[in-house]
Amino acid sequence: MSKDNKSGIRIGFVGLGLMGLPMARHLAAAGHQLFIASASREPLNVLAALGASVCASPAEIAPQVDFFFSCRVTPQQSRDTFLGKNGVIVSGHPGLVCIDLATTEPETATEIASVLEGKGIGFIDAPISGGPDGAEAKTLSIIVGGSSHNVARAEPLFSLLGKKTFHMGPVGAGVTTKLCNNMITITTHALLAEAMVLGVKAGIDAEQLYEVLRSSSAYSRTLERVVPNHFLKRNFEAAATVSTIMKDLDCAIATGRRLGVRLLLPNVALQCYIDAAGRGHAQDDIASVILPMEEIAGVKVGTAQK
Repeated sequence: MSKDNKSGIRIGFVGLGLMGLPMARHLAAAGHQLFIASASREPLNVLAALGASVCASPAEIAPQVDFFFSCRVTPQQSRDTFLGKNGVIVSGHPGLVCIDLATTEPETATEIASVLEGKGIGFIDAPISGGPDGAEAKTLSIIVGGSSHNVARAEPLFSLLGKKTFHMGPVGAGVTTKLCNNMITITTHALLAEAMVLGVKAGIDAEQLYEVLRSSSAYSRTLERVVPNHFLKRNFEAAATVSTIMKDLDCAIATGRRLGVRLLLPNVALQCYIDAAGRGHAQDDIASVILPMEEIAGVKVGTAQK
């Protein structure tokens, strides 16, 4: 682990979006030296002002660091970051530990790990739960798959980003666990939307319906997220986009198919999100799953805030 008294641990970071940027800021604030790359200028400027070194690609970053974080979105983006023509594999050195914060398929994680291992490079799949607010507040749950040795090395950095790290087993176990979590919460968003639309169409006041649900067996953290903050306020600005959560459901369904596990409800929920995306809401918040349901029913749940 390379250190010097002025710059701390040398860390690479790509994927500087709604969650990646605040996490990178926390690492810089802890005194670590960041090496970053992004197609977007704004996050580069923010982190460069904190002392980060701007690089052209993961391949340029890799030989300069001891840990390399990627917080991109899709399985293909993870492959490109680590195994692509400008990826870590081109120039990474033995002893480097790569950490993928994305929610992908376990097959993607094990494929990347296997190729990197051939060059003596470690790999951890470490998807995160808690959203942009959790990234800002350093309260994320970090769900990890990897060797005990690599996870122990990375743990001090994880502690700067989240409130708890769960080591679930070997590479692939982190993303498998996260897919289980996400298929529950994503499917629940769609079910809550249907329940709210049904109640309002039947003449029930939306706020009163929410109060009953939160005081009854329907209570969940998902309900507390989406109903008061999105449905009732008509707030569909993205924290987690429909496009991204469709990717998560696709990954869960593909994993279930590979393992011979029937996943009926996530498949049904996916059709709801496909409908929302097809009506122009792919880049809106997951809460926008309610909009086609409202349109079909001829009602609106909640009132836009002035």
